[in-house]
Amino acid sequence: MPKGRGHEVIVSDDGIWQIRLPPTEAGGPYEIRAWSTVSGTNLDIKINSVLFGDVWLCSGQSNMEFRVEWMMGGLEELKNASSFSNVRFMEVMQASSYAPILEPIIRSGWAQPNEATLKEFSGACWYFGRRLQKTLRIPVGLIGSYYGGSALKTWVDREGISNCLKQIAKHRPRIYDDAVLWNGMVKPLTQLDIKGVLWYQGEADSYEDHNSFLCLMPAMIDSWRKHFRQPSMPFGIVQLACPPEQKHPGWSSVRWHQTADIGVVPNDILRNVFMAVALDLCDPKSPYGSIHPRYKIEIGERLLLGALSLAYHIPTPFQGPSPAYSSRVDNKVIVTFRDGPIVLRGNSASAFEVCCGYSNASRSDSSWNDCSQWDAVSVSNPTAMALTVDVSKCEGRSVRFVRYAWKASPCTYLKCLIYGANTSLPTGPFVIPVES
Repeated sequence: MPKGRGHEVIVSDDGIWQIRLPPTEAGGPYEIRAWSTVSGTNLDIKINSVLFGDVWLCSGQSNMEFRVEWMMGGLEELKNASSFSNVRFMEVMQASSYAPILEPIIRSGWAQPNEATLKEFSGACWYFGRRLQKTLRIPVGLIGSYYGGSALKTWVDREGISNCLKQIAKHRPRIYDDAVLWNGMVKPLTQLDIKGVLWYQGEADSYEDHNSFLCLMPAMIDSWRKHFRQPSMPFGIVQLACPPEQKHPGWSSVRWHQTADIGVVPNDILRNVFMAVALDLCDPKSPYGSIHPRYKIEIGERLLLGALSLAYHIPTPFQGPSPAYSSRVDNKVIVTFRDGPIVLRGNSASAFEVCCGYSNASRSDSSWNDCSQWDAVSVSNPTAMALTVDVSKCEGRSVRFVRYAWKASPCTYLKCLIYGANTSLPTGPFVIPVES
C-alpha cells in the first residue's frame, strides 16, 4: 500500500463502518491507522506489521481442528515456526447461532508463528500455508474456523438447506440445528476477501446422515462461493481417511459423495474443486483415536498440489491415477487408467471387488447400488496404464461392476494398491461399469 494513502467513510447509525481496500501488491509490513472524531473526542488506532497476500479459510470438524503439536512432525514444525514470519494465522471461536451474526467471535487474533502461538492451531492448515508461502514467496494468511463432531448441514446456509430439504427430511427428519455453524462461524467472515477454502469434514455424517451428503456438499460449496462473492472460488477438500472400525458402510459412502458420486474432482458438479485423497493415511495407534490420524503433513502437501494447479494455475500434477474405462475379455476385466503411469504398492488380495449379474439384465437402468453381493478378486499383469482383474468368480454370468478400495480402511499407511508412478499420489475409491 503506498505510503499515506487514505480513505474516508461515514459511520452508520448503528455504529458500523467498513472500508474495502483496493487490490495491493503482495508484501509488507505496513501500518494501518484508523481515526475518528465523535462529539469532539478523537480516537486513533494503529495496526502494525500488516501484510498483503492471500488468505485461505480452513474449516470442517476435528481433523481440521487437529493441532500442530499433535501431528506427526509437529514438534519440528513448532521448532522452526518463527522462521516463517510471512505466514499469519487466526482462529474463530467455536460458536453456533440460529441467526447469522455480523462480526466473528475471535478465539485468537492474527499472530506470527512461534512455538507458543502455533501449537494449538490446525496442523493441516498450517502445513499447507507455510508450504504455499515458501513456494509462491508471498504472504499467506490462514483462518481456522472449525468445530469437532459437526455435521455438514450445520455449515450450509438456509438457502442451501432449503434446496436439499426433501432429501434431508427423507433421511433425517430432525433439522432444527441446520446452518448454526454457518451463522456463527462463517457468515461473519464473508466480508473478507479470501483466496480459497480448505475443508476437512464428513466423519460425523458417515454415522448419521451420509445419504444427504450427496446434495449438501455441492450446496455448501455453492453457497460459500456466493457469499464470498466468488462464483469459482477454489475449494479444496480432504477425502476421509479411516474410521475406528473396519465395517462402517457410511464411511465409504461419504468418500464417494465427496466427489459427487463421480470418483474424481474437479468434475461437472464440483467445479474448481481439488481433493487430497487420504484413505492411505490410516493411523490405528493414534493416541487421539484412529479417527484422528496424525499424518497432517501429507494432507497439507496433497492439498498444496491442488491449490497450485487450480487456484494459481501453475501446472502441477495433483491427482492420483483414476479409471478411464474397463472392458471384459473372457474371464478378465482390463481397467485402463488416466493420470498414469501407475505403480502397485500394497496387497492386491482384497483391493478389488466384482459384482456379477446375468446377461439378460437391463443395462440402461443398472445401478451399482443394486448389487447385493461383492466378491473380492485378484489382479495381475499391471502395465504402465492398465491392470487386469480376474473375474472368473462370476462363473459365466455377466460382470456388472468393478470397484476399488471400498473398505472403510482399505490399506495401511502409504500402502494402498495403486499410486501414480511419478507422483506417489494414491488412487481414490471408485466403482465402474464393465463393458462387454
